[in-house]
Amino acid sequence: MRILHIGKFFYPSHGGMENFLYDLLRANVGSEIDEACLVHAERGQLAGEQDLADLPFLERLVRVKVHGHLSYAPISPGYPMALERMLQDFRPDLLHLHLPNVSAFAVLFSRRARSVPWLVHWHSDVVGPGLERKLKLLYPFYRPFEQALLRRARRVIATSPPYLESSVALAPWRDKCQVVPLGLDPARVEVDSSKPSLWPSQGRLRVLGVGRLTRYKGFETLVRAALAVPEVELKIVGGGELRRSLGSLLERAGCPDQIELTGAVDDGARNRLLADCDLVCLPSINRAEAFGLILLEAMAAGKPVLVSDVQGSGMGWVVQTAAAGWLFTPANQEELAAKLRHIAASSVELLEIGRRAKTAFSEHFHISKTAGQLQAVWKNYCP
Repeated sequence: MRILHIGKFFYPSHGGMENFLYDLLRANVGSEIDEACLVHAERGQLAGEQDLADLPFLERLVRVKVHGHLSYAPISPGYPMALERMLQDFRPDLLHLHLPNVSAFAVLFSRRARSVPWLVHWHSDVVGPGLERKLKLLYPFYRPFEQALLRRARRVIATSPPYLESSVALAPWRDKCQVVPLGLDPARVEVDSSKPSLWPSQGRLRVLGVGRLTRYKGFETLVRAALAVPEVELKIVGGGELRRSLGSLLERAGCPDQIELTGAVDDGARNRLLADCDLVCLPSINRAEAFGLILLEAMAAGKPVLVSDVQGSGMGWVVQTAAAGWLFTPANQEELAAKLRHIAASSVELLEIGRRAKTAFSEHFHISKTAGQLQAVWKNYCP
């Protein structure tokens, strides 16, 4: 089989879609599948055909120059031509379109692309609660192309049952939708055990938050809850537009040493923080958090999770499927603080749930499981 992935960005870019696609491609090695990727070039990356010395699992990788962004969507007028060249040279049996990605609409206008079956991998909706208001204004122009893409797709892959059931965009196409949960390569969270711990204090519940400091991530709720629980030591990894306001919140609280905004850190430092924490908290407040790959990273490392139970998101479903932790009402800092107090006093339960989470990860969310399910789908539509 020859599969062409149409994506937004790719390794070494970091993001949920990018990390998942990288792990998926590596997991397909040895499966008699030839794969190529067409993506955008991020700032600092060279456009054009890429050197594959560090990516031996790919047959081709082409990055297309970006000339700006409109509401997070890359503006890339060269994408349609790059798609035509890739279709002509690589000759795929199937197109795997990772959405949202405005540039993927180019397949609608390509005779070569229309002659090949395609699948849509639905990573998230474009509009909905918590998503940018500007997108809501632009969506009427986007929706006809989105729906045309879904109409022609042989299969649509959703990442969790709750997200599929609550997606307005996917509602007309439920009969062609299939749930395949995201997966993760556990090597992604391996640590150098010779390095010292980044959690110097002892005796407190060590809680880790990871993600962009933006409103929908709900980190303000987590900070306020942690301030009310002296038994907690909290570190939040990531940068973003709320860094200043969260810093101001901590200043008004007297800059307690129990809470640290680390900013962005490299993978090695992040993995060490994960390896030595007691609990991972994902406090997102709405469906803008479609799945939460950090939950899989936590489970792979044997860490329990504390997660907001957002209706229509895959987060709560992941936790319940794996019995990997606790849920709380989104944006409810009092309930979150109460959960933290309970967990801080439940060390035996914490360890048991961590062991259960690691086992559940291997059974349900290892990237090999996801790759096997997708390969079965591909085989149904490849000649």
